[in-house]
Parts: sequence; C-alpha cells; structure tokens
Amino acid sequence: MINVEPSCKRSFDGAVTLEYPLSQLTPRPPEELNELAVTALRFAKAGSRVIVVGLGEDDDRPCFLANALLVALKGQALLQCSLSRAQEQTLNWYVRLKELIGLEQLHALFGVGKAYEFGSGLEHASTVANVSLDLAQAVSRGTLTHRDLKSLYVAGLLHDIGRFISERGHEEIGVRMLMAHEDALPGDIDADLVSFCIRHHRRHTNPENDPAVKSLGENGLILAAVVRLADAFTNVYEKEDYWGVYLSEDGITVVARRVNKERFESKGKLLEKITGVKVTLRQPG
Repeated sequence: MINVEPSCKRSFDGAVTLEYPLSQLTPRPPEELNELAVTALRFAKAGSRVIVVGLGEDDDRPCFLANALLVALKGQALLQCSLSRAQEQTLNWYVRLKELIGLEQLHALFGVGKAYEFGSGLEHASTVANVSLDLAQAVSRGTLTHRDLKSLYVAGLLHDIGRFISERGHEEIGVRMLMAHEDALPGDIDADLVSFCIRHHRRHTNPENDPAVKSLGENGLILAAVVRLADAFTNVYEKEDYWGVYLSEDGITVVARRVNKERFESKGKLLEKITGVKVTLRQPG
C-alpha cells in the first residue's frame, strides 16, 4: 500500500505500507516517480496487489500516482481524473523517459545523481533535463537522433553534480566526476556530447572556442545552448509554472510563469546566436 497522505491511517491486513507524502496538485519529478515504480513493480511481479490511498475520491494524488505506475507498467496513463497541468506535464515527461531511457537505466542514472544530491537538488536537475528535451525537440523539428536526445537528457540531469564539491568551476568538476561513473551511464550515449553540454551550461564559458566543436559540430553547439537555456529554470514542480515550448515563424516561445526573465534572456543568447532564431518567454494565458 502506498499512502500519499500522512494523516490517513487506513491500513490493510498484511499489507506493506509505504509512506509517500504528496502535496495536492503538485507532482514529484518523473525520475523520483520511477524509483517508486521500480519498487512497486517488484511487488506486482511477485503476485502482490499495489494499492494507492489518500483522503478520498476528491483527492487528486492517488490518481496521479496510480497513473505514474501505469506509465511504468503499460507505457501510458490510463486513469481519467482531474489533474493539474503540472501533474499532466510530469506524466507526459515520464512517458517520454520510459521510451527514451527505460526504467532500469533511469534508475541507474538516478543513483549517480543522488550520490551527489544532483548538485542543486533533484527538482532542478529534472527540470533542466526535461525542459532541455522539450527545447531540443522544438528547435530540431524532429531531426535529432535517439542517441542525441538520450545524451542531452543525461547531460541535463547531471549538469550540476560538480556543485557537490564546489560551486566554483563546478562545470569542469562535474565532467570529471561523471567520467568516474561511466559504468552506470547508458552505453549508447555520446560521452563527448554529454561532457560538452555540462562544460558549457554556464554563461561565462564559450563553447564555440572549445576544440571539441570540431567533432561535435553545430549539433553539439545547439544542444549545449539548449541545456544552458533550460538552466534558467529553477524548479517547475513547485516554483515555476511551465506550459511548454513552441516553434513558430516568430521563433522559439517558452510559455512559463515566475521565471527569472533577466536570467532567461541572458542564458538564451547562445541559442539565438547559433540558430539565428529568436527566443521569447511568454506568460501563460
């Protein structure tokens, strides 16, 4: 039994109870949901029933969490219920991650990041990784390979792990730390691309002068610029409303609320320079 509400004392005879507190209308990152799903599926495969409980029919949390488990099991959310946009966004991201990364590889990546508290916390790391994928898919118009997207996600999720050691120069520290965990990384990623994106997610670096550009080309520059822009966000699960990325004749539009506009515009300059496409932050509604 998975209980999302600490005040709920409901129990079932013989049931193993896992406390998993959730705030109403507010999701947890898909990477954390995957950790819960991996545990739940082990019980399910052993023949046990998995039950999610909350405060009643009007509680959105059990339905959200049950849908996350269905994504892990079936590949899609199947239960119809009233969810917040943030919850829906998280489930959509989880569907994409299951297809792109897979449950077990996502679990392994989570273990690497958790060892270093993801540098700035899971919420920020997950935000950067998943917004990076949104940006890249919009900018590329579907031309990126599975390997490109997988490498981009790994870079986004682990871009800040160097901060566990030091804020100063954490991009270079992070690259060295990542190389120490090669065995836990997916074998089909481009390690040079991952390192390049981590190395240049900060504004003071100049990826165009990096010797790695000779092999990575414009594609590498664009993906590094994407991670840099996504890093303008702090935490879309609790602190910022995020409604997605859209590409039109006017350029790239990111729809979000409560984002630091000055930081966003500054970190978006590299992507504008490389692609020649205007990047705009727009309020929802």
